[in-house]
Amino acid sequence: MLFLPSVTDRAFFKTLELIMQFQALPAAFAAASLLVAGPAFAAGFSASAKLAVPVSTPTATVVDGVEWTCEGDTCKGTAERRASLDSIIKECRKVSAALGPLAGYNSRGRALSERNVVICNRLAAENRTDSELAAK
Repeated sequence: MLFLPSVTDRAFFKTLELIMQFQALPAAFAAASLLVAGPAFAAGFSASAKLAVPVSTPTATVVDGVEWTCEGDTCKGTAERRASLDSIIKECRKVSAALGPLAGYNSRGRALSERNVVICNRLAAENRTDSELAAK
């Protein structure tokens, strides 16, 4: 025989309500995680550099898949996507080799200290490209 609850059976409906709420919980968590993580994945790559010697005309250069645009002593590098395991010093070295000596470098929310910028410029002057480095 089929059990049909009466309209006044509060315990049955309370249990049913709890089951429905717990089924909606995973969907709510999934939606919330997409809202939080979405902008982090869509942000792309962004960096900035301050040149030791300003450029006289605006320039654009591509360094390791990142487009660098410079005006005066300020350069900004952007890329829609960039998958690299390079350290910030190696990034700085590549940018310095392409754009010239730097006075400052910021990448992915981190800034190099003055001492590390000096090291970056020295490494860029010694080893202009990765291929020259590999040939040694």
